[in-house]
Parts: sequence; C-alpha cells; structure tokens
Amino acid sequence: MNDTTTLAQQMVAAAPAATRNVNLSTDPKRMAVIKVWDAMFRGARKYVEAEGFIGIHNMPHIVGVTGACENTDTLFTIDWYDGRKMFLPQSNQLYIEMLTQAIGGGRVYGEIQSFRKEMKADGRRLAQFSLFEIEHIGDLDELLGHLSGIVASAARQVSQDCAKELELFGRNPADLSNLTFKRMTYADSVELLKTNGFPDLQWGDDLGAEEEGRLTELMGPMFVTHYPADIKFFNMRNNDDDPRVVNSSDLLLPLAGESAGSAEREFDAEKLRHKLETSSMLEGLLRQGMKLSDFDWYLDFHKENEVKLHSGAGVGMARVAQFILGQTDIRDCVPFLINRDNVI
Repeated sequence: MNDTTTLAQQMVAAAPAATRNVNLSTDPKRMAVIKVWDAMFRGARKYVEAEGFIGIHNMPHIVGVTGACENTDTLFTIDWYDGRKMFLPQSNQLYIEMLTQAIGGGRVYGEIQSFRKEMKADGRRLAQFSLFEIEHIGDLDELLGHLSGIVASAARQVSQDCAKELELFGRNPADLSNLTFKRMTYADSVELLKTNGFPDLQWGDDLGAEEEGRLTELMGPMFVTHYPADIKFFNMRNNDDDPRVVNSSDLLLPLAGESAGSAEREFDAEKLRHKLETSSMLEGLLRQGMKLSDFDWYLDFHKENEVKLHSGAGVGMARVAQFILGQTDIRDCVPFLINRDNVI
C-alpha cells in the first residue's frame, strides 16, 4: 500500500466487504462527529466545573443489580467470580447519590458508558452510549437550571469550535449559541397533545417517541415535569401537593426526543423501602432471580444517616449530539456505533 495510506484506511481495505464496520470509516462526516463530541464534552464539563461539581472518576463498569436504571430486562449479564452474576452498568446514580451527602459542596458529576440490551437496531436505540450524570443537594427546580446549563454550554462550545463540521450536517452554528428550554407539566403536555394529533392519549400513559417528537415540534427544547409516579423509577420523590406525581422531568430535544431523565430522590428511609417493595422494577428483578436484599446497602445508608433532599440527572450525550447535528438517525451521530447489528 502507499506509504501515505492511514492505518484506518489500511484496516478497512484489508477487511472482507461483508465484515467492514462503520466504526472503521474515515468518512469526513464521521471525523466531524468525533470533533463535535470532543467540543460537546468540553462544554458540558466547563459548566459543571464552574458550578463547583466534583468529578467522580473510575466509576464502576461492572455492577450488581443496583446499577440498573428502570428496565431490568435490558441488562447485559456477565459471569463473575464463583459463579456469581454481575452486569454492565446502565447508571451509577445510586452510588453517586450517596457521595452528595458526604463530599464538600454536595455536588458531583461523572461520565460512564451505559449499556442496554436493546433488541432493535434502529435510528433511536444504541446498546452502548455515553451518560453524563450529576447529583446535588437541592430540589428539582435548581436541578433543571443545571441541566439547562450543561446542554446549553455543550451546544455553545460546539458552535464556537466546530462551524465547519456543523456545515457538513447542514447546521447553522448560530442556532446553537444560546439555547433556552421551556417547561411544561406532564398533565399540560397530555392536554396539548390531545388537541395536536393524539386524541386518545390519557393521563397516566407514558409518552413515546411520536408524542415527544410532536411536543418538540410545538415547543422546541423543553422539560416535561411531574410525571405519574407509576411510570417512573422507584426512588423518585412524590410531590407534596399531588402524591400521584413525582418531582421528575424528562428533557426533550427536537429530533432526539428524551435526552435526559431527572428527579428529586426520596430520602426518607421508610418511604424509600416501601417504594422499592411495591415497585414494578422489583417484580422484574425477582423474576430474574434477584433479591430485595441486593438493595440493602442503599436502604441502610438512608436508615443510618441523616440524608438531605437531593436530586440528579443522567444526560444521554448521543441524543444531545443528535440534536446538535440536526439528524433523524442517532446512528449517524456517534463516534462508535454499538448496537445489535454493529460492534467492533
């Protein structure tokens, strides 16, 4: 081969056509995606560091069942020592929750790879994606301010550093320089959707990709807040005025849909145990041979310590990149595509 041929080009040329992987591509758009991700993460980190969040490094990438988020059916199982079963993580939320109670300032963040055994390989789902997680001592309103700051800072950094790369995707950097985010309750969102294409939608229904897409068409980037408790993670804190809902929010971005989940966490030990024991998540775990005692360390922490009101969020950075790049297919927006059909 020519001496000027890059190593990646040599690898692609050497691979049989049937096995050539998109992750070996040196296409200009893929190189642009890599640069956009670099700027995006620099922008996100710039915000949290300026706000006094402490970065938590070397977070677990092999976890027990407490590393699951909401859908335990999508856990990747690995063989551990002595015949035990462990998992690839979906979130480090429960671990970093505890750190907010002990670390000076009560603000932490971390970055992990989140793994979900998605059975569909389509333009919306990935089996591995980057998750940017924050937790802090404070309520939902303050948390949404931080989430707005993280995503706006990430987009602004891309607009400043990657004008040429954005042009490849037909994106105007000026559109990303000063993002704002509307807020609407879940109940009001349902009513809005009923008059805009979803007449059969009822309070208590989860919002899917089509509903989220319609909301962002109408509202732009937005937070949907105060979801019904029955469709959310067990440890989300119920609203004092309306216990049917939890103090939670999903960030919806145009084209990408749900891009971040956030909530206040229940910090009363007895309420927390009851919420876990009556959750649909626990039912799923028991079916898979897990035990309530797997959560003892988390429950005991709340029982043995004076835990303050705290809240946190996980930002799916691939969805943020999809919005920034203005693409309908998430597969075109990640540096490395990992799904059921594609792995390197």
